[in-house]
Amino acid sequence: MTGDLTVRRLLEERQLRGARVLTGEEHLDRDVRWCHALADVLGDEDPDLTGVVVLADAARLDPQQWSDLLRSNCAAILVRSDTPVRPPAPPRGAEPPPVVQVAGSVHSRGLVELVATLSLAHQTHVLQYGQRVHSTLAQLLHRGAGLTSLCSRLARLSDCAVAVVGNDLHLLAFDPGPAALDPAAVTAALKSAEPCLSELSGHTPQSVAVLDLAVRDRSVTCLAGAIELVEQRDGWVVLIDDAEEVTDHDLAEHRVAVEQAVTIVGTELLRVRGLERAEERARGNFVHALLHARFTNHADLVARSSHYDFDTEARYAVIVAHSGGLIARGDSPAKLAEMARDAAKLAESPQRQTLTAVVGDAIAVVRQVSPSRRGQDDPATKELREYATALDRRLTERSQRDVLVAYGRPVEGAEAIVESYREARVALDLRQRLRVNDVCGFADLRVDSVLLELAQQQPGREFSTEMLDPLRAERDGRLVEVARAYVEAGGNINETARRLSVHRNTLLYKLDRITRLLQRNIREPDTQFAVWLAIRLTDLDETARRVNRDLASG
Repeated sequence: MTGDLTVRRLLEERQLRGARVLTGEEHLDRDVRWCHALADVLGDEDPDLTGVVVLADAARLDPQQWSDLLRSNCAAILVRSDTPVRPPAPPRGAEPPPVVQVAGSVHSRGLVELVATLSLAHQTHVLQYGQRVHSTLAQLLHRGAGLTSLCSRLARLSDCAVAVVGNDLHLLAFDPGPAALDPAAVTAALKSAEPCLSELSGHTPQSVAVLDLAVRDRSVTCLAGAIELVEQRDGWVVLIDDAEEVTDHDLAEHRVAVEQAVTIVGTELLRVRGLERAEERARGNFVHALLHARFTNHADLVARSSHYDFDTEARYAVIVAHSGGLIARGDSPAKLAEMARDAAKLAESPQRQTLTAVVGDAIAVVRQVSPSRRGQDDPATKELREYATALDRRLTERSQRDVLVAYGRPVEGAEAIVESYREARVALDLRQRLRVNDVCGFADLRVDSVLLELAQQQPGREFSTEMLDPLRAERDGRLVEVARAYVEAGGNINETARRLSVHRNTLLYKLDRITRLLQRNIREPDTQFAVWLAIRLTDLDETARRVNRDLASG
């Protein structure tokens, strides 16, 4: 760990004052864990001297011992002598440890005790500081103080700025510390270090990284630790020290603080996420109840609405978005839920409440709209189209595929929301059937909205059956589609043949068969209108039946 006892730090002790570095001054930052006299390490085959300071008498060192020590990986060679010492040249290709001459009065036992005391003192300090940080943050976590309080307390403990950032590098909590750093500048600096942050893992020895960043052209030292719980990364805890000189001791303390903080901050994020998901599920159940009129009575509606500050007397409309099977085409339910959350945040306004829910593989939005004014254009018409268009654009970007968005007419009061939802589902289905390219509302399909009621009544169904059953009874069963294409093409033979990908003569033969089966000339405008009306009523009836089934299933 950075900040351990080093050779340089050891030489600052009173017992070793006056020591002279003979060679290897560039290696004085090697860590020191222990001290041995030369006699203690002689005789061992290939001894591991990593972190060990070897104390030897210059007069007793023979050439072979010098060679072995210079080839070893020991932290340093301390040579006792009161007369100048000239160490031999290091072996070729070796990176020798520092050679330091100390006074002949330096006692072996005293030096061993000094190294042990300093090393133990450092480890004790690290443990005490880590325990203090952990205890302080754990108490806040236990009290449910929240992420901001944890961040502020860590800033006071470390005397640094502290940021908790999510996976997208947006600040979840921030305390500027004594330097009063700008959060926007900190975010920009962290984004420049995103590759380094992404490599961090909370389950490796190198779980904390030291980064040199610039915040508004001001050099700072950052220590970042990955927040990883339940096998997923939730972001990073970043501690920012803006001091001109950050010592090894400072880095050691900062590292301990970050290591302790990532677990506690991660636990708080899990707690918050659990609460948010529980609240989201409850809100989703409330939206489902609004869409399907699943309240026991009016008092039940008012009681549940008050929990969400939902105005039961306001004016609402329902928008529905669908992408031809969002889940079936590879998107997880979790991603669909994220898209629903995006829809709730779109065009947020304190005066306009928006609730969203996932219904099957579609997203339903309950959107509050402006009240209507007598004698004036309804402002809700423009509001709904603008929101639906923005939603279409946002979801298309998120899903990377075409999204169909449709909406019902505004209704007064929460109890009528089910009607707007029903209209939105009908409009969505008709948009798919009629291949309407743009966002549309139920009111935009004026002819169909008028015919919808007739399509569900017995006279409308009898008329459709009487007109189309003769064509359905044919052995190939395709004459209804031929009739549909012909009337949709306005009676144009060539255009109909192109749409059906058949030869003109084949089409003429099929039209003659339709005329004989209907006992009415399909080329006459009245017959074409009757066929179009029968087909349209059939489509509307099928749409209404499917939507009613969906509404009934909830």
